[in-house]
Amino acid sequence: MSTATPDNEFVTPAGVLWDDPEPGQTWTVSLIGITILAALIIAISVIYFRTEQAEVNAKVIEPEYLALKDLRAAQESLLASTGTYTVEIGGTAVERRRIPVTEAMRLMAANPGLAVPPAASTPAPAAPAAAAPAPAN
Repeated sequence: MSTATPDNEFVTPAGVLWDDPEPGQTWTVSLIGITILAALIIAISVIYFRTEQAEVNAKVIEPEYLALKDLRAAQESLLASTGTYTVEIGGTAVERRRIPVTEAMRLMAANPGLAVPPAASTPAPAAPAAAAPAPAN
């Protein structure tokens, strides 16, 4: 058996085992430890989820479409360059000339007669006439 001494020591036949710690200090150390542990867990969670969201944004939400980017650059360079190309119209090859958009706008402003006339509006088809009665025989 062990007995407690006035100095909060447990005495056994083998001698003094340990001091009984102060309850106030025990509670203080426990609360500080729990607070530090909770703060550490929250900090690690925040770091993890921010990193995860950054990866999702980089890989899923904002991917770089290199082929589309290259296509757009090629199309924009065609809009700003001159050259010729051939199209087939009714089985006949027709050579066409390409000019930059800014040059085309300048030519259209200088000569409005180059504009393509608007399509003529076609009248709506007339309602079908009522069937005439069959002649009597």
